[in-house]
Amino acid sequence: MLLSASAIQGQSLTYPLGGGPVATGHTALVRQDMWAIFNNQAAAAFLDHPETGLFTENRFMISNMNRVAVGAAIPLKKVVLMITADHFGGSGFSEMKFGAGCAMRFGQHFSAGLQLDYLGMSIGEGYGSLSSLSFEGGIYAVLTDKLSLGIHLFNPIKMKWFSTDEIIPVNIRGGLGYKPEPSLQIFAEINKSTMRAAVFCAGAEYCYQQQFFIRAGITTGPSRYTFGAGLRMNRLKIDVASSVHSWLGYSPQISFTYSFQE
Repeated sequence: MLLSASAIQGQSLTYPLGGGPVATGHTALVRQDMWAIFNNQAAAAFLDHPETGLFTENRFMISNMNRVAVGAAIPLKKVVLMITADHFGGSGFSEMKFGAGCAMRFGQHFSAGLQLDYLGMSIGEGYGSLSSLSFEGGIYAVLTDKLSLGIHLFNPIKMKWFSTDEIIPVNIRGGLGYKPEPSLQIFAEINKSTMRAAVFCAGAEYCYQQQFFIRAGITTGPSRYTFGAGLRMNRLKIDVASSVHSWLGYSPQISFTYSFQE
């Protein structure tokens, strides 16, 4: 059962986070929001104010497949510092990742980010636990006033779990964002892991008066349909989402983002 759950989702700890990214088909590479500290650190370089966030998910409505992630971004003069914590699973099986990194903007059209990660995995009933260190990073580029590009790479040097010969999977994602008008964004990405075939993701987001958000998307391999909505209230933003797996059903998500300056 544990092996089946792992194969169904692939790498849980490289799964995009945030209600907005999940609702738009798990597309996350070109979003200049707080959740970039999990999804593509380079895009976090465009944050202007300190922000923190909380994300929760109940995957497939199964009690032992909950996920909780918290993080914070702190812009300084030339860089944005970030810290993240992510936990998935229950008493039988769990994964965790703690990260610390930074992102830097090079002019108005390009940025890069890097994060060092501590990884942990635990299997209950006496099977023990594993840990390791790795890193991830990405680039973000504004190609035109309507088109942007994001690329993210996780574990590029093929780190192994400590005291084992098992290599942690390498994951690479690349995608584009298209903004035909200020209120509409369209995203498309390809996600490839050494564990699985390439996955295509696409989604769209409509924003009304910078306060209300409506989102929808799709992900292949196997197919998942996603949808959600968001509400911005001064410094607080709430995003709800749900993904519908073609075999396993619903996975509801919700995220909260708080900015320390309006």
